[in-house]
Parts: sequence; structure tokens; C-alpha cells
Amino acid sequence: MGLLGAAALFLAGCTNDSVPAKQSTGKATASLEAAGPRADAFRDAVDSDVSDFEARILSDGRVTPQELESAHEQVRRCLADSGLGIEYDPDGGFSLPALDGEYPDDFFENSDPILRAGEKRFDEYVTFLFEETRRNPQKLDDAKITVACLRGAGLVGADYTERQWRKDYDADTLPFGDFDEAWTACRLDPLGLWREG
Repeated sequence: MGLLGAAALFLAGCTNDSVPAKQSTGKATASLEAAGPRADAFRDAVDSDVSDFEARILSDGRVTPQELESAHEQVRRCLADSGLGIEYDPDGGFSLPALDGEYPDDFFENSDPILRAGEKRFDEYVTFLFEETRRNPQKLDDAKITVACLRGAGLVGADYTERQWRKDYDADTLPFGDFDEAWTACRLDPLGLWREG
């Protein structure tokens, strides 16, 4: 069965809404005190059209690593029902392999709607909010913390400003390579809170 046939079976196979134990049960009982300065982002997510599965995870204003993995596992199961896999990178992002190893010309056109449907049901906001709170839990000025990291890594001089960083970042003209490991570390973990290496 190809991806098109598998897509027809997709919704039937994505029915397990198990979630790690949390007493909060959804939108009406959301208590976002734990979200701190990110409470508005959590509230916007909970108040949007998220599934009950995701609302249960987000309703206390935090996403634990176990809850993140639970959301990822639900997406994996949905994709597997359609012959697809997903491999999440600890630094963010993912790859989407075909379980049978076959990649027809229309692989992306057929796999993308399946992925989007699984994410809509189980991970529309979970990964994003997990990564944002892990990266910058107090929601400090992004330019300020990133430039401080860049200076500490020796990628820019003391005269490099937050204003210049915003300009360079927006224009995609940063004064170092996109694949520089020090830049990757500053981009993903400017405060040095979680990433090793």
C-alpha cells in the first residue's frame, strides 16, 4: 500500500490519546502559574483549537520531557500507521523516513499532510513551548542573551550590538557560518542551560 492508501487509514490509527498523569484535564481547568513569563503563550495555545490531548499537557503551564516524549510517540504511531517514521533531533527538528525505504517522487507531497495531521492532533504547540521554555525560561530579550553568548564564544567583538545582531539575523548576513558549532550552541542555548558540547 502506498502513502495515499495509508493516508486513508491514518485517522483510524491515531486514536490513542494516552497522556502522562496530570490531574488537569483541559482548557476549562488551565492553571498557568508555572508558565511564568510564558503564560500568555501557553494560554493562547490552550485557548486555540488544540486537541484535548495537547490541552491536558499544556494546561499547567509547563511541558516536561516525559510529556514531550508522549506527544512525539503519538505522532510516531500515527506516522507508522501510514508507513512513515519520524526521528526527532535533540537540538530540534526531525527527519521523516519511509519505513519501507522507498521514496517516490511525490514522497513529500504525500507525507506532509499526514505529518501535519498528526502534529495537529498531538503536537501543535508541545514541542515549540518545550523548546522555548528550555532555551529561555524567563523570556529574556533574545538579542541581548544571544549577543552575550556570541561575544563569550568569540564569534563577535565587544562592539557588536544587539541592534546589529537583529539587522544581521533578519538579513541572513551573520558574520559567521550557519554551521559554526559555537553559533549553533548560541542559537539553541544562549544561556548555557541545557545543551552539552
